Amino acid sequence: RETYDKWETRVPLCPSHVGELLQGETSLSDVLVQPASHRVFSNEEYQAVGAKVSEDLSSADLIIGVKRVKDEEKDLIQDKMYMFFSHVIKGQPQNMALMQSILNKNIQLIDYECIIKDQKRLVAFGKYAGIAGMTNAFQALGRRLLAAGYSTPFLHCAPTSMYSGLNDVKADVSKMGESIANGLPPGLDPLIFCFTGRGNVANGALEIFKLLPHKMISSDQLDEISKMKGPHKHVYGLQVQYDDIVRMKNDERDNSNSAFDSEHYKKHPTEYEGIFHSKVAPYCNVLINGMYWDERYPRLLTNEHITSLYKEGNKSLYVLSDISCDVRGSVEFLDRTTSIDNPYFMYNPILNQTSDVITSDGVAVMGVDILPSELPRESSQHFGDALTPLLRQLASKKSSTQAESFDEFMQGVPCELTNACISYKGSLTPTFSYIDSLIKQANRSEAQESDPYVLLSMKGHLFDSGLINQTLDIFESHDCDFSIQDCTVRRKKNEASDKSSVLLRVSAKDADLLDEVTRKISSLVDLITTADATIQCFHDDSESKPVNVEISSDEGIEQHILILGAGRVASSVSEYLGRSNQCVITVASALEDEANSVANHAKRGHPIALDVLNGKSHLESLINNADVVVSLLPASMHPSIAESCISKKTNLVTASYASDEMRSLHTRCKEAGITVLNEMGLDPGIDHMSAMKIIDDVKSRGGEVTSFSSVCGGLPAPEDANNHLMYKFSWSPMGVLSASQNDAVYRADGNVIKVDGKDLLASSIPFSFWPSLHLECLPNRDCIPYGDRYGIQNARNMFRGTLRYYGFSSLLNVFKNMGLLDDIESGGNSWDKALYKLQKMKGGFNDMNSFLLTCSGGDEALALRAATCLKSLGITKENKISQPSSIVRSFCDVLEEQLTFKDHERDMVLMHHGIQAAFEDGSRETHHSSLQIFGDSKMTAMCKTVGYTAAVGTKLLLSEKINEKGVLLPTNKDIYEPCLEALEKEGIKFNEEILMDREEIQQFIF
Repeated sequence: RETYDKWETRVPLCPSHVGELLQGETSLSDVLVQPASHRVFSNEEYQAVGAKVSEDLSSADLIIGVKRVKDEEKDLIQDKMYMFFSHVIKGQPQNMALMQSILNKNIQLIDYECIIKDQKRLVAFGKYAGIAGMTNAFQALGRRLLAAGYSTPFLHCAPTSMYSGLNDVKADVSKMGESIANGLPPGLDPLIFCFTGRGNVANGALEIFKLLPHKMISSDQLDEISKMKGPHKHVYGLQVQYDDIVRMKNDERDNSNSAFDSEHYKKHPTEYEGIFHSKVAPYCNVLINGMYWDERYPRLLTNEHITSLYKEGNKSLYVLSDISCDVRGSVEFLDRTTSIDNPYFMYNPILNQTSDVITSDGVAVMGVDILPSELPRESSQHFGDALTPLLRQLASKKSSTQAESFDEFMQGVPCELTNACISYKGSLTPTFSYIDSLIKQANRSEAQESDPYVLLSMKGHLFDSGLINQTLDIFESHDCDFSIQDCTVRRKKNEASDKSSVLLRVSAKDADLLDEVTRKISSLVDLITTADATIQCFHDDSESKPVNVEISSDEGIEQHILILGAGRVASSVSEYLGRSNQCVITVASALEDEANSVANHAKRGHPIALDVLNGKSHLESLINNADVVVSLLPASMHPSIAESCISKKTNLVTASYASDEMRSLHTRCKEAGITVLNEMGLDPGIDHMSAMKIIDDVKSRGGEVTSFSSVCGGLPAPEDANNHLMYKFSWSPMGVLSASQNDAVYRADGNVIKVDGKDLLASSIPFSFWPSLHLECLPNRDCIPYGDRYGIQNARNMFRGTLRYYGFSSLLNVFKNMGLLDDIESGGNSWDKALYKLQKMKGGFNDMNSFLLTCSGGDEALALRAATCLKSLGITKENKISQPSSIVRSFCDVLEEQLTFKDHERDMVLMHHGIQAAFEDGSRETHHSSLQIFGDSKMTAMCKTVGYTAAVGTKLLLSEKINEKGVLLPTNKDIYEPCLEALEKEGIKFNEEILMDREEIQQFIF
């Protein structure tokens, strides 16, 4: 029975979980449930699945709850095993009496906070905190706007605790979105919601936010959007990036085109200063804060920041929903936590005062620290789903509860539980023995705020080696006050030990003593080599003073990447991967000059002259020495390269479509223990990942995709589309011409439509999402199999297309009808002889005019365009043909010579998804997700989108974040989420818009 807080109605196991445990193969003899009237599940629901309701738990072998007991002396039973959140591992002073009682009563404590699997907490409620925090923010915004004289739909969104469950929350928010779509009050400025953090908290908040009609924006759009006039029919969302929050000190340069080095920031935070207050805060109306923060990092908003904004007349910030709930943390004016009963307080920056009444003078602040409790059913279900498998294993090893020693207890018990065992029969377990020093520390007088302090960040095998215990002993012996600010404990799994990390705040009476202690800790790190540890010190003068210690074994390891091919895209792959000194990039190409040019884009690049087709032994030697191979060669060569990778057990990344031949290697790749990651480019690649993000989101909310459209195109920027085809080549013209004659299959209104390759160019249709660009769309290959790959087999509409400027297809179709795309001999050395041959072969025409008119389907205007285009390309009787043996290859030579980008010109990449979804409650959503990227003087848009995607996939393999083996596509969440996040940092970011209960998607499909 939960007694710590009246709002804590969650349970560690739902009735369904109890029933599963009682009826499973390793069933328990009994499950006892203490009677409670405030629990989210009734006593009767537990009895219905076979549990016994009993006040007395003394016969239980294991007692589990969510939170700690309220009265440790009264409520804890001697000699029992307990599981709950104790909040003791950081030495929280308010919980040290609890820890002492646990030891005094010979209790075995397993703490959920320490149950780790795959380096992540098994039980984490961040998503539900984000959902509740977002919903409560809507209510606060409604009240804050009402105080300012605006009645809005937000006022009718209740606090999360008032709903019976998540479905009701979503239904109410969706209904609120319908009202917003009809228009917010005139005179109200655009509402901009800003989200910090990228973990479960932010994802949960965004899940609810995106139920509203919205547009996701970037920080460089803030000024423009803030000036838009209403009435507004949607809201705006900004998920802030690192470079929206901080920049390096004394750096006034425009770094908008360079990637932010987040790893450098994390390691050297005191080299950075905050910019959120000047770059984002002046435009932000609602701040949803879910970011991690400690004293090493610049604050997001200080009291001085918000006061300055208000004094300047900028009162844009209406609501702070601080889900991270760090009191005086990243947002300084969160000076206390709030309760579910009274979730908000008002902060007046001018007066630096707070009140309990929301007015128009200041920021409405929410800092509830038990937000997941507002969704008790969903949180409990999540909790029990994670916990039940471990309890089932523990039940099969019932003798563990009677084990004589901790070593005996560990035998056969899941490592996730043994690693989370803090105490055993009156003693702290070896990993957590450091808590003894923290218990003693809690009894000492608190340090004075004026005492000098230092933050020590340590990483290594801190607990298994005993380093942390000896560190705390030094603090004690020198009479230093200390506290743990952050702690991640990693324990053994299959005899391998992961590295732990800890952030300590240490203070002393004077600076000299503090320096002496710091030096001793540094020497200790050097001395205990088994810890393989690093240490970094951050002094209270904000100067970072890294301590000189040996770099740990998992840092600085060379990683070898082999890039096959040295075309344009290879340069962007080399540049991205070659930013790190750890990455050794070998570029192999038959043309040594090209290999050298690509290799020069990397810090540690090396060119190799290699003929892949005729140098198999040399190729396999290079593959054997590589950690990952990136093949940018033609797709037809990938199966043989994959064979070599299988034999050498080396991972492979390609940007090409996965052919049937490649897919047939799946089982062999799995047996070899390698990953072959295909379709890691633009299209295919980014299209899969961005589409699956929407599809998985729809499914997670109980929806079904009923219509799907995805189109993409690489084009000249509008100002450089200055030829008759309105197209320029950033890759092989032969590839473009071949693709224009592929068969295509799609589904419209449930009917399968097949387009023969010879008719493809005649099947283009206008595409109006970007009306000013005047585009058309061609069906792209057979898209029906993507229904299975995307898990949307039942969608009535399924379409994938290629974008071109309007008129491209009709003109190229004329050239196809003329025979310029045929791989036949020209009949001579000049274009007049080739054209004469085609005239006779295609129908015996005596003159070019009638030939062109017929090939244009009788359209005189089109025939004239074709004639003018041919003349501008130099396909006239005066000019020689480059390859008499092949008309199409000669035509490609002309296109490559005449229609390439000049130095001052730029290309453009466009992508759009139109996805319609239906939900059980009858509601519908139309999602528009669009990408528009331009090239620049350094790199084309095509190189960015294809090359960076392949490089990001390579990095995922190098960092071992992709565990699945075999031939893969980037359609799994474990792949697409980190990829899209990394691409966003390179400026490749989609704009998202959701329309409620409309069918506007149809105009973008057929």
